[in-house]
This record gives sequence, C-alpha cells and structure tokens, in this order.
Amino acid sequence: MKYGQLIVCGLAASVLSMGALAQDQQTQQPQRAPGQRGPGGPREGGPGGGMGFGGRQLSAERAKAAWSAQATGVAARLGLSADQTKALVAAYTASRESQGAASDKMREEAMQKARDEGAGPETMRNMMAKAEELNTAERAKLQAALTTAIGADATAKAMPSLGLFSRQWDGIVDVFSTFKLDSANQQKGLNAIEDFAVSSGAAQAQLRASRGNNQGGAAGGGEAGAPPDREAMRAAAQEGRQKFLDSMQPILNKEQLTKLDESRPGAGRGTGGGGVGGGRRQGGS
Repeated sequence: MKYGQLIVCGLAASVLSMGALAQDQQTQQPQRAPGQRGPGGPREGGPGGGMGFGGRQLSAERAKAAWSAQATGVAARLGLSADQTKALVAAYTASRESQGAASDKMREEAMQKARDEGAGPETMRNMMAKAEELNTAERAKLQAALTTAIGADATAKAMPSLGLFSRQWDGIVDVFSTFKLDSANQQKGLNAIEDFAVSSGAAQAQLRASRGNNQGGAAGGGEAGAPPDREAMRAAAQEGRQKFLDSMQPILNKEQLTKLDESRPGAGRGTGGGGVGGGRRQGGS
C-alpha cells in the first residue's frame, strides 16, 4: 500500500468512526453494537462525534444499557409518562443501532476506495461531507420517530443530546451507572452528564467547522481561515470539565468523582484531565 493510501485509510477510519466502541479480543470477539470498534480504533472527532477524542470500549450489552440510561434520564427531565419513556428508549436505541450500522458501512466503503484508488485532500473533504449527510439523515429519522412517540415540543428538547450519537456520552454514563445512586441523585447526575455532552458536542462542532474552513480555503486557492485558537480551546475544555465536576461533587464521593473524571474524553491528554481533589460525599453510595 502506498504511503498516501495508508494515510487516507487512517483518516477515513477517524472521520467515519461514530457510535459506541466495543471490546474486541484477538482470540474471541464478543458481540458488538453497530458502529463499535475494537482496541486501537480511531479517536472520535469527526462529524457526529459529539464529545471530543477517544472513547471507552463498551460491549454491545453495555452500550445498549448506556443508551437506555441516557434516554430514561432525558425522559425524566422532560416529565414524560411511563409509556412515553418506553417509546423514547425504543426509538433512541433503534436510532443508535441504525446510525452505527450506516457508519460502519460508509467507513468500510471509504477505506476500500482509498486502498484501491489512492486519494488526496479532496477525498478527506468528501468523506467529511458524506458523514455529515449521514448523521443529518439519521437525526431526521430519530426526530420523526420521537415526534410520533412523545410529541414535537418534547422532541425539540430531547434532540440536542439524543441527536449527538456520542460514544463518549455512552462511556461516561456507563461508569456513572456503576455507582448505584438513589433515584434522585441518579437523575441529577444524568442531567449533569447530558449537559456536559451537549456543551462538548458544540465545542467539537466549532472545531470541525474551523478545520473545514481552513481546508476549503486552501483547496480553493484562497486564504484559509484562521487556525483554531488551541489555548482558548484548552481553557474552554478545562472550564467545562470543572463545571461538570462541580455539578457532581454534591452527589459523589472523592473516589467516584475521580473515576468519573477519568472516563471523560481527553482525560489525561492535556485537556484538564487526570485526578480530582476535594470531592465530597453527600448523596452518593
């Protein structure tokens, strides 16, 4: 394989890697949910990623449990009935499976094309555009399903988070669910994680837009847009992390808070991760 083709294959995997990751063993591979990857898989940051880089590896069963917890938390936040909650969980789970399967197919096709034909910067831009189109279509399907299940007003309030298709949100919820808090503190925590997912998703969208502007300007022969202000991004990430941890301190003990902090995307990579001090236990178990 030519060096350029190898690079493009890596880019294809990075751009088109979406949904929850799965555990993947060399000798025995457990069942994985659509969109999941094994160890050494690409870091998330492409369209539909929602929450920064990296991602905890979840089995299909744990990924679906995380999706159920996310949807149940959103339903409780919105004050939905038991029947509406059940419908919301079903629609969201089906959407995550559909988006993951479509992403898998697109990624494999893109990588095969790169191996066969080779590619340059234009291929990267095309992949990003197709990934955005895929996620736009999947979000539209989810929105239609939710509108039928819970109504237009509730759907509008649910889509900013449920439409992220974020494996990072999955990973944090997976860790949080192990703490076995009482129902009131469980909901407080799910609300805080949802807020963090949405704010992190917005930051990633801004970064992708900046990258797209730079690539577009260079490809068109004109001036590229201003490069991302990485110091400002780092400061914003640290501020978001601290806000998230502050919201969790009233319900978690120090050990739980540290464990949750380490589950964040980018933890330990220079974005404000690595260790938590001063967590206090008030409502956690």
